[in-house]
Amino acid sequence: MYFLFDPHPFSLCDEKMSVPQKPAIYRKQLEESLVEIEQYLQKTEESAEAVSPDKGLGRLSRMEAMQDQQLILEARRRKKMQKIAVQAALQRIENGQFGTCIFCGNAIALDRLEVAPESSTCVNCSAFS
Repeated sequence: MYFLFDPHPFSLCDEKMSVPQKPAIYRKQLEESLVEIEQYLQKTEESAEAVSPDKGLGRLSRMEAMQDQQLILEARRRKKMQKIAVQAALQRIENGQFGTCIFCGNAIALDRLEVAPESSTCVNCSAFS
C-alpha cells in the first residue's frame, strides 16, 4: 500500500535526535525560569488572598474582586506546576537523565527542549499522557 502522506508523522521526530551534549545551557535557562517563577509567586501572593467581607466595595465590585482573585489563584497554580517541572528538569540534569523521555527512554527532540527545557517526555509519549 502506498501513502501520499506520512501515516506516522511523529515517527521520526524524537527517536533520531540525540541527547543534548551540553546540559549547562539548559541548566542556565531552567535556573532563570525558576527565578522568574519565584518572583511571580511572591509578587502575586497578596493578590491571591481572600476578599474580605468588610472591604468597602459595592456588590458588583466585590464580585469582580472575587473573579480577579480566582484568575490569580489559577495562574499561581499553573506557575507552581511549572516550578515543579523546572525543579524536576534540574534534577534530571544532575542525574544525567536530562533529554531522555521518562516513559519510553528515547531521546527528546532538541527542538522541543529548546522551546521547553522542562519537558520530560518525547512528542510521542506526551500525546498519550
